Amino acid sequence: MLKASDTLDSLTHSQIRDNNFIRFLPSGGESYKVRWKLLDKARHSIHIATFSMMKDETTDRLEKVLMEKLKQGVEVRIILDEIVNRSTFAGSMIKRLRAAGAMVHGYNGLLEEWLPIPTHLGPFKYAMRNIKLKLKRHYHEKYMIVDGRDVVLGGINWGDKYAYGGIKPFAWRDTDVYLRGPVVNDIQIQFLKDFTRYQDWDHRDSSQPGGYPEFVIQQQVPSEADIRNQYPKHIPAQAAEGTAAVRYVAHKPYDDNDLPLTNAFLSLIESAEHSIYWGCHGIRPPKIVGEYLAQAVARGVEVHLITNSQYSSRSLMVKGLLGWMYKECTKHYRWLLERGVHIHEWQLEGAFHSKNFLVDDQIASIGSYNIARGSTYHHSESNVFVYDSDFCAQVAQQFQDDLTHCKPITLEEHGARLPAEDAFARPLHERDLMINKELIPETIQMELDTGNYIRILT
Repeated sequence: MLKASDTLDSLTHSQIRDNNFIRFLPSGGESYKVRWKLLDKARHSIHIATFSMMKDETTDRLEKVLMEKLKQGVEVRIILDEIVNRSTFAGSMIKRLRAAGAMVHGYNGLLEEWLPIPTHLGPFKYAMRNIKLKLKRHYHEKYMIVDGRDVVLGGINWGDKYAYGGIKPFAWRDTDVYLRGPVVNDIQIQFLKDFTRYQDWDHRDSSQPGGYPEFVIQQQVPSEADIRNQYPKHIPAQAAEGTAAVRYVAHKPYDDNDLPLTNAFLSLIESAEHSIYWGCHGIRPPKIVGEYLAQAVARGVEVHLITNSQYSSRSLMVKGLLGWMYKECTKHYRWLLERGVHIHEWQLEGAFHSKNFLVDDQIASIGSYNIARGSTYHHSESNVFVYDSDFCAQVAQQFQDDLTHCKPITLEEHGARLPAEDAFARPLHERDLMINKELIPETIQMELDTGNYIRILT
């Protein structure tokens, strides 16, 4: 029996909201059709959370739309990952939007947090810590809220390789959902809470030593009541729009020093009875996630993971970071395959980027969270969990459709080419200590108790 909803309430600091409308959008083409329509009808606010914006035809169109909406008096707020968007050459567009009145926050800025140097760390240790954090701490969320009533959320960023999904061969296989109803307020409140917190950071006293991790410990976090009072027009009363029960979970490892989505996925894997389907662009789970999947198989649960092949991974960033992404994934394969986890590699030209999760055909999750250490410990993420039989059936069918474009990986056929290195033999991470205590297996807890783990902040 799957874990009771009140267990996930406490593990994720969230609630199930009833009476929502939800539409499954299993391609960029379908998602962007909804996005453009919503942007066109925006009357008072457009709020965008995104990991990246490409410099291409799609973002040229987005810029024109946002510029026109700004002229009409529509409020535009954007949160994005600052370092990643330096690599996409979208900086000039972002500058123009700011100049036109858009409020844009670049998370984890490249030039931030280097000075002044705290005396208790010293220059070398402080620089090394910040380099590690710049590489690991990212704003990975992908959603858009229009007029406080309509949300598109999932794994799809802004750019041609997303927008042409299902239309052109080079584009990626990805997923969003379109939402209306009571759960929209949860997403809107989180966005405004984040924006308020990030504004506080932008306006901080820069002479104070320490970086963002120290800042958030001292920061007074706005409550839901604070946000409702400050932004009443953005949080309207939501009518019943459908019949779907939906939970929204925000995962803010460095903002809240908590790992709610990691807790949620571990809890649902632990309670699975017959099947788990899960996909993402690269399978690189930490040891605790690997052990949970192996334990599920040992209980008789079928576990199927979809990821990219060496061929399709070349369409990821910088040729899959020159092949590193695929090679790193395969260092996890042997351990998982030996324990009965099924791995399926995507065979089409455009990369597989969808992060769908389905357990026992009863609960589906769509969002930005990957089967990887980054999402587990470091990245800011957003997911919805959907408790609706019709929606879950659509997600199940999409997994079956995706599998027709995959090749199963087996030890018998592929074992000889898999790397000898076992990624699960690596040391644990200090952020395993942040996972809910009740979810940490005894073997991992014993290793943590010895202090045998990688540190960044301590």
